[in-house]
Amino acid sequence: MKRLSAFIILFALLCAACGGRAQTGSDASTSDAATGIIVTATADASEGSTAAATAAPETEPLTDPTDDSKASTDDFSVTSDAGAITPDGAVYTITAAGEYTLSGALSDGQIVVDAGDDDEVKLNFTNASVSCSFGAPILIRNAAEVSIKAEKDTYNTVTDLRTGSAETVEEDAAIFAACDLKLLGKGTLIVETAFDNGVKSKDDLSVKNLTLKVTAAGNALKGNDSVTIKSGNLILISTASDGVKTENSDVSSKDKQRGTVTISGGQVDIYAACDGISAAYNVEISEEETCAVNIYTATYADSASVASGAETYLIVPTALYSEDVDYYAYLYNDDDTAGVWVRCTYESMVYSARTAAYYGLLFRVPDGYRNILIHIVPKGTQPDGMNYTAATTGETLNTAMNGYLVTSISNGVIFGDWVQLNTGSGSSNKTTFSSKGIKAENEIIVDGGSVTIFAMDDGLHANSGTALGNGANGVGNVTINGGSVTVTAADDGLHADGALTVNDGTVSVVESHEGLEANVITLNGGTVYVYGDDDGLNACKGAVTPMITINGGYAEIRTPSGDTDAIDSNGSFLMTGGTVLVLGGAQMGGMAGSVDTDGTVTVTGGTIVALGGICQLPQSGSVNTYVSSGTGFSAGEYRITDAGGNTIFSFMLSGAYTSCWIASEAFQLNGSYTIEKDGASFLSWTQSSETEGATGNYGFGGFGGHGRR
Repeated sequence: MKRLSAFIILFALLCAACGGRAQTGSDASTSDAATGIIVTATADASEGSTAAATAAPETEPLTDPTDDSKASTDDFSVTSDAGAITPDGAVYTITAAGEYTLSGALSDGQIVVDAGDDDEVKLNFTNASVSCSFGAPILIRNAAEVSIKAEKDTYNTVTDLRTGSAETVEEDAAIFAACDLKLLGKGTLIVETAFDNGVKSKDDLSVKNLTLKVTAAGNALKGNDSVTIKSGNLILISTASDGVKTENSDVSSKDKQRGTVTISGGQVDIYAACDGISAAYNVEISEEETCAVNIYTATYADSASVASGAETYLIVPTALYSEDVDYYAYLYNDDDTAGVWVRCTYESMVYSARTAAYYGLLFRVPDGYRNILIHIVPKGTQPDGMNYTAATTGETLNTAMNGYLVTSISNGVIFGDWVQLNTGSGSSNKTTFSSKGIKAENEIIVDGGSVTIFAMDDGLHANSGTALGNGANGVGNVTINGGSVTVTAADDGLHADGALTVNDGTVSVVESHEGLEANVITLNGGTVYVYGDDDGLNACKGAVTPMITINGGYAEIRTPSGDTDAIDSNGSFLMTGGTVLVLGGAQMGGMAGSVDTDGTVTVTGGTIVALGGICQLPQSGSVNTYVSSGTGFSAGEYRITDAGGNTIFSFMLSGAYTSCWIASEAFQLNGSYTIEKDGASFLSWTQSSETEGATGNYGFGGFGGHGRR
């Protein structure tokens, strides 16, 4: 969750402009000449161990399938045995169920489906090209379900040529469907629009087998109820918005939860100015077939332009907020020209310096407008200036602020003040607008496949506290059950407002401000590599007492030198099993270093090697611990052995660290142990007590105050 905290006066309105590429240790990489998009990046591995994560996608980005020479120039035709086709100039209307074959070039024309409520319509594209300047080229007004099939080895295009504002246009996509929509086939489909969305269904949207490229100013793919990608090769580009998006989070009449983005096969490459995937409920990634997801946001997506408009928040107290209404801003000037309606969409809970909580509703102010009205209308209603339930009286935009705080609503009038939202203590390299790799209002679940993210914000981010359409609040959990997740992020690598759990698979955070951040972090298995330039693992304040628990698997956590913590808990730290290598920050400990908590450090099983500043040590009752304060560890290969020469743990360093503590279930009282460096004895000791070595004044519950809400 984006933490929007204290209200502060006197701040210039933030422009939602994509800044320069984050300089957090990665090198700008090559771009594909055909697409103009970033395809690789490299990580700075100057500090840490040799088990460094790679920033390159496990699956190379797809080759751009666009080939204008393949676009049909033949005469256009629509044929069907059903015969329910009504031509009207360049507009062809289909009114009944059946299969329809489209071929040839329809220039500045439209395909309209207006069939019965129970009709299933199949549109078979066979080297078809459709463009339109007066409406959606493919407009599906009514049917039970429509499928668009690109026949095998055919090349098909849909081009939306409309210009102007799409804010008040319902049919706001090159392919627009008011019903369930399926895209399939073993051919190629190219969709282009600078107007708004690429492909949109007001219900469920699915893709299977298809070679699909969508370039859109709005969302590349949007299914209000769901988006499901089963297979195929997809390049999805949003030049000013999100790549893939869902909107609803209620439950259907058939008891189906809406709002989930599901990817279970194929390769999906997303280049988005804002969020790569934004789900109103869950994001679920598995591997029923080979599955690869590569996401690039903001300036990592070179083909994406600046997100349009200045980012502004409508801030509504919980006592006045309702999920049964929609909130709109109307931007206008002093002349008689028409203004523009902009919907305010839920972004975050706002925790201010006051005692109450507030809802932060995001909208962007287009350039060139002077005045603003706020209207509250019944949910699902397009505002017209008259159908509001409450409204402000109208006023000049305060360009010195980035938020409008609603203070009261009385007799249909909204009262409020312009305020400044401080975005908190996140990375200074992140964008001022949301440009996360994957964002969900409830949960993100990865069961398999390969996920690679380059984001100028958080890599994975799950919100809690969102008022969902099903009557519940979002839980804000991220769960990794398998597969691989590789993240290069300007802010958090993986962020969960609730619980972040790794059960299996591989998680590699190549670059980040906070590597893994959540209220509760649990590592049960798998392999985790984390680099964070502030904290590696951070258990922050939330709904429950912050906690980091490691029960199994292998984890390697690294932070640079300075005021950083490799493991930072605003609660406690518990390890019951597994193996952990901590490559911490500050040399002398205190408030920063290897492991820092507000509560206790307890190790009852497994092995942990904590290098860097010593903040605190495992409490009494933990496994035996060896401490060596002030000992310098330089680059080299290390091995911890017992008296019989058996290896307890080995690791390799490429940087220098001062001090260490090692806790292991393998350490026995009166046992003799040695740390070898490059094959020679480096340190030796006899474990004569639970804590052996130069301990200094450690063991206290440190300040841990670097954790963020």
